[in-house]
Amino acid sequence: MKILTAMLLMAAALQPAPALGETEWMGGARQWSVGFEGQGPQSYCRLRWDSEIGKTMEFRQSAAETFWLVAKNSWDIPAGTKTEVTLTDRDVTKVVAAEFFDKTTLRLWPMGSKGSAGLKKIIKNSFAGTPDVQLTFAGDEGDWTLPLSRVDQLYPTFSQCLKRLEAGETAKQDSATSKPF
Repeated sequence: MKILTAMLLMAAALQPAPALGETEWMGGARQWSVGFEGQGPQSYCRLRWDSEIGKTMEFRQSAAETFWLVAKNSWDIPAGTKTEVTLTDRDVTKVVAAEFFDKTTLRLWPMGSKGSAGLKKIIKNSFAGTPDVQLTFAGDEGDWTLPLSRVDQLYPTFSQCLKRLEAGETAKQDSATSKPF
């Protein structure tokens, strides 16, 4: 047992330290995570869903704008690609613009596209029991179901991230005398 413990400690010591600009993950539940990224005016909060099979979806909210990113690690999207994605929930079907963000990622509702101002409302509503959303892609990618119904318990964590973003402050370090309540 001592050998195993020593090996685990050595392996942990060999792990690289997080680089500047990496996400500080603040909490997560049921394939959803909340994180804070950056410093100063370039900072943003991340609300990220990871399917654990190569698909991710993420809302990014900064002081200046809000993004909705959809990614799949096996995609190879050509630069400059513009397409459409159909979003369907319990009551509404909406076709939204999507464009190249990077080779594995589409940005839904790119800046200046119709309806893009409603992204903050979608994030806010997801914490209030929004139904899951089905994404249908224009190409041959199968439909995705985005489980927005599972994100509600992360509202306090996301709210904390937004407050930190607004204040422009850095993370507070826990100490032996800190009180989490």
